[in-house]
Amino acid sequence: MRNPDPDERRTTIIRAVWQVIADNGMGAVSMRNVATAAGVSVGRIQYWFSSKDELLLASLEAMLHGATRLHADTTDGADDREKLWQLIGQPIPRAETSGVGVSVFHQYVAASINHPTFARMLGEAKDGAEHEATRLLGRIAPDLTDPRTAARSLIATADGLTMRVLIGSLPATEAVRTLRTTMHQIISRDA
Repeated sequence: MRNPDPDERRTTIIRAVWQVIADNGMGAVSMRNVATAAGVSVGRIQYWFSSKDELLLASLEAMLHGATRLHADTTDGADDREKLWQLIGQPIPRAETSGVGVSVFHQYVAASINHPTFARMLGEAKDGAEHEATRLLGRIAPDLTDPRTAARSLIATADGLTMRVLIGSLPATEAVRTLRTTMHQIISRDA
């Protein structure tokens, strides 16, 4: 039996944080609960993370980096329209299991109200998405009057639709259709 490498151990712990949040909310995250979910000792958790806050920060950072990697992998070789669609449409949970990840993300968003570091990290991620959407819109629709505002509008629409899917008031298929229509209208408006 081989021993997992250090990166695998750390990843297992971070995934356990997400599982605890998904199952019981962010308030349930503790060294003990994460250790139980990861199948490791509390000492192993403390080896990697000195505090609950450090554990939560690392897990949020891993989530944001994972979303960036997923977008890069999903759009490798895609045209600009598909890159834009994947960027703005990624948050909408289209399968039952993807709703878990999106709901965990939104728990970080809620916690950011009282956690300035979460707020900074999430703000930087949203700013980066807006910047990329603006760049893509500028290439897709060069005559678009204000690509930054259009990008912000698309991201806000996606965020609102995602929230509706999460609370069960809108089917994912309707959310996707609405976002695609909105994207098409924005791209076609000034073209």
